[in-house]
Amino acid sequence: MFSIFNSFFFKHQFPIRQMRKIVFLSFIFLCLTMTAANDDAKNAKQLKTDITAAKTAIKNATDMEKNDNNAQRKLNALEKSEQTIGNYLSQEEYKERKDLHLLLIDLIRKQYEAGNEKMYLKQKVDTAWYVKTGRRMFLAIKTFDSIDAKPNDKGVAEPSYRKRHSEYLAPYRVNIMKGGLYFMRHREWAEAWQCLDMYLDSRIWPLFQDTAPDTIDTKRVAYMAMRAACELQDLDKARKYSKEALSNTTLNERGLTMLSNLSLAKKDSTLYIEYITKGFEKYPKSEYFFPRLIDYYTNKGDYESSEKYVDQALEKDSTNHLFMLAKHSLLMSTEKYDDALRYAYRLIQDNDTLPILNYNVGFIYYQKAQQALKQTGKPYRTRMKEAQKYYKFLLPYMEKYRKSAPDDRARWHGILYDAYLNLNMGKEFNALEKE
Repeated sequence: MFSIFNSFFFKHQFPIRQMRKIVFLSFIFLCLTMTAANDDAKNAKQLKTDITAAKTAIKNATDMEKNDNNAQRKLNALEKSEQTIGNYLSQEEYKERKDLHLLLIDLIRKQYEAGNEKMYLKQKVDTAWYVKTGRRMFLAIKTFDSIDAKPNDKGVAEPSYRKRHSEYLAPYRVNIMKGGLYFMRHREWAEAWQCLDMYLDSRIWPLFQDTAPDTIDTKRVAYMAMRAACELQDLDKARKYSKEALSNTTLNERGLTMLSNLSLAKKDSTLYIEYITKGFEKYPKSEYFFPRLIDYYTNKGDYESSEKYVDQALEKDSTNHLFMLAKHSLLMSTEKYDDALRYAYRLIQDNDTLPILNYNVGFIYYQKAQQALKQTGKPYRTRMKEAQKYYKFLLPYMEKYRKSAPDDRARWHGILYDAYLNLNMGKEFNALEKE
């Protein structure tokens, strides 16, 4: 090779320094090329060794149901080879090697079948390990199927393993679902979600396109998946199967409650109002949806919407205390005191257990007294007489409120002070001043 370089140099008559530089760089390139070739050869040899080890582990995977050290060593060998082959498949140059994918599938399948055999013989099995192994097997076969189904040079997709893989996996799909329920019972929500999501999502996998659907109530499974996602505080996951989950009429109310809470926690006001509105429409008497719906619009200052939903609720049940209280509160907020007073009287008559109603009645009469005093077009004595009438009306309600809420001085003190003063109730006025 150096004779070729010498011939080239002499022919072109390069300066000696430039010649040395070219020779050095050529030498480095040659070394790198040889190193790369050696690495490739080394890697190929290692891959061959690892494939042989994996095949040996599969071949030796017999009598795995026994609870002895020998069976555990065989299981360990399968797990080790699974990890090794999986590492190869994570690399770009190997990720579409069908032989490696099939080898990985067999390594996982042997482990899963060992677990099945132990269960059949009623031996102790780590349920979490068994479920996770099954999930890895489903994922490995799904990944292989997507590669196997790629169109050939003629643009035709002919997956050669789909039928046999589909027939093999179909009976085990229910195990994935049961695994999700197992993890839910143990409050392992991330694991539960992965299982339930895989079970539900597998219905649309091309792998199972010709497989008869399960007879399981998938609406309930969808609800369980949604619940697991809500526990994880993941709104996107929770919404993935929410439509199907909410079609389960027995679980619909709880499902809408969970989605409403999660939307609120995630500060998604659009979804929050959507869910509490749906909840109110389906369950108008629920103590969850109605108050939150009214609070939402009231806090925004949208009293028109609040009133619309309150009136809808009263149309369904005009004697419902919750609806009547909401109407009363709304009328108080919009200063429609005469209407508010009528609802307050009805509520107090039916159930005098809410102190705020006594305060509101007293406050309304106090406002009427103030308005009477401000009517400057009337003589003072006439105004005072009318105001005193309202002060007398408010006294029993405000005094009752004072008794039930003595610490809420800021509310009742000023009103009672004016009432005692204007009604010439010296004894009560002096006692109030001394407090």
